[in-house]
Amino acid sequence: MNKLGDKVKAIRLQNEFNQVTFAEKLGISQGRLSEIEQGKTKPSAETLRGLRKEFNVDLNWLFDE
Repeated sequence: MNKLGDKVKAIRLQNEFNQVTFAEKLGISQGRLSEIEQGKTKPSAETLRGLRKEFNVDLNWLFDE
């Protein structure tokens, strides 16, 4: 199970963004976002700051298993 990636995807879908637009908002590539959502990689500190700032995401919730 990939809870972190699933939560990132849920945030994207809740805000009605496709991967390209959501990735642009976070300052990353669509490919990188796809890897995060699939659990192949973890988001960088900069990406986490973008999630917190742009989408008001509680980082404790994001990492809560």
